[in-house]
Amino acid sequence: METTLTAVAEQALRKGTRAGLEALLKASLRLTGATGAALYEGRVCVMKVGNVPARRADASKRSSVMEIWPAPLTTSQRSVVARFSTFAPALLAAHAREVAQGARQARLLEAKRRLERTVAVQDKRRSRAAHDLRTPLMVIKGYVDMMLKGTGGPLGPQAQRYLERIAKVAADQKELIDRRLAPPVPGLDDLRPVLTRAFAPTRGRAAPTLTLPAERTVPVRGARADWELLARTLARGTVGAVAVDVHLGPTQESSQWLLRVQACPGAALTARTQAMLQQLTERLGGTMAVAVEPRLEITLVLPGDDAFPVPAHC
Repeated sequence: METTLTAVAEQALRKGTRAGLEALLKASLRLTGATGAALYEGRVCVMKVGNVPARRADASKRSSVMEIWPAPLTTSQRSVVARFSTFAPALLAAHAREVAQGARQARLLEAKRRLERTVAVQDKRRSRAAHDLRTPLMVIKGYVDMMLKGTGGPLGPQAQRYLERIAKVAADQKELIDRRLAPPVPGLDDLRPVLTRAFAPTRGRAAPTLTLPAERTVPVRGARADWELLARTLARGTVGAVAVDVHLGPTQESSQWLLRVQACPGAALTARTQAMLQQLTERLGGTMAVAVEPRLEITLVLPGDDAFPVPAHC
């Protein structure tokens, strides 16, 4: 009997719980000589094999979840049924978990398909909007370029200034459209660990004072590699300072973070390092200001992640 139960369990592991339940019922028929067997959960028949009669209305009151027909007569048959009935609830519980997991997987797949359809529709709308917005700008730019080249005749100083202003506004508007309608770039979940690693105490630099938000994460837009390079460049720019203070917190704007690095004395920001910081800051959509007197102070205003609004400034 134990060998049979082991084989049933292996069948359930290899092929699923329904195969295990079916193997259990077939084994009960083979060992008892019955013509029908069924497994029930309350009034619900989960699995049946052979000739199974209709169940009576009060059958749900019975304690056994497995029944066979005809009823066992010998002690050996009743022992088989009792042993199998003890094992059946474990299989039924595993079957319930398997069904629930399958339903959950089906829901997840359906949700994934809905998201894919939504993303596809949004991509089409973004492409259409980009085309509709860029087309008049390109017409304006082409007309202004033609006028500035003198195709329509000589221009007076005032007309020249007007056209140059129009060209600048059109270029700014195109850049804004490109930035707003570009496909979203996955952001960084939390900026705090990046700053902590970059400003970790090392030889030649005092342990910096880090003032970071403790209550919540700091999600930001932009690639992780760009943020890590920005943090490392800031840290290298303060090598040699006696004291370094790093502060990260919300600005007055509800969608921006303020990152301020102060170092004194002994820190000097080279032109190359400052140019790299400026380039990285612009790539991440922020602004940077540098002061050298009375001490080196680098102030960056950085955009937060739109999906996680920056808390109001205290």
